Amino acid sequence: MPTGQLDKRGVQLPRLDVGKTEPDSKRDEEHPPGRFVSYEHEADCSRFLAEVKESIRRRAEAGLDRAR
Repeated sequence: MPTGQLDKRGVQLPRLDVGKTEPDSKRDEEHPPGRFVSYEHEADCSRFLAEVKESIRRRAEAGLDRAR
């Protein structure tokens, strides 16, 4: 039986194979999605997202990602 998460009703959700997923082209946009009250907030959000993506990439390279 495949392992994965359960939804609210307790139904088994399929687990995606990370190697078979395709990246969303919208995720690589230069600016983060949404409206910001200032350019400073937008820059902070962009920097935060870039740092998180880099952290995720390093964890995956080190074998510490969630795929088991």
